[in-house]
Amino acid sequence: MVEASATVSLGMVRHGERVPGVLACVHRETAIGLDARAREVLHPNELRRLDEFRADSRRLSFYLGRQAAKLAVRALGVSVPMNAVEISPGVFEQPIVRGTGGEPPVVSLSHAGTVGVAVACGPEHILGVDVERVDPQRTGVFESVMSARELELARRAACGGELAVNILWAMKEGLSKALRCGLTTPFEVLEAETFEPHAEGGWGCLFRNFAQYRSRAWVMGGYVLAVVSPKHSHLHVSPEDLERVHQVLGSAR
Repeated sequence: MVEASATVSLGMVRHGERVPGVLACVHRETAIGLDARAREVLHPNELRRLDEFRADSRRLSFYLGRQAAKLAVRALGVSVPMNAVEISPGVFEQPIVRGTGGEPPVVSLSHAGTVGVAVACGPEHILGVDVERVDPQRTGVFESVMSARELELARRAACGGELAVNILWAMKEGLSKALRCGLTTPFEVLEAETFEPHAEGGWGCLFRNFAQYRSRAWVMGGYVLAVVSPKHSHLHVSPEDLERVHQVLGSAR
């Protein structure tokens, strides 16, 4: 049976110690009957924001991003009802968790097309996430804001230059979210230093100006999913969990 949502452990290990971290993903099937579902999932302040959106696509993406974030928060052990937790925007639109009844976790969320994803970890740590639909028509836009170094990395990639550009873009946007500034920073500041296949599957990347971070990325069902973590916090997502995530992203239409 195809899953409409999945919450999996990121298996983070830092200096030999386990670090709690989770990834949640959802697709539009979880939003059937959106108005009724929204009252169960969204905080009153979030419901007011939802009502401000006129386009159905914008309403859907807002809901999916918040739902994924709350699934991730719940997987960390937060037991209060979903609609008591608010994911509010910070000064750079970074998600701020409120209403957990204790020290709030850190979350990062993203949405594209009909999917939403989020990562969550303890307040002492940091993560960033991005999901992008692989779209050849956007490749030229991504290339136009990439450095000569990045274009060369993409050209040499075994997966092909066009796909590599899409993966690198998701990795860089994930970094901007880990930094809590989003794409308000100049693109060249987020430049990738390395890009290569990862030993545990997918792709890995280090950054020229932020040597303290690394990124992992996977191509799944027409989407690129990228997670950015501190360089010495290594992700170990099991093949079974990756397959669950793949099922969600692969079934999104």
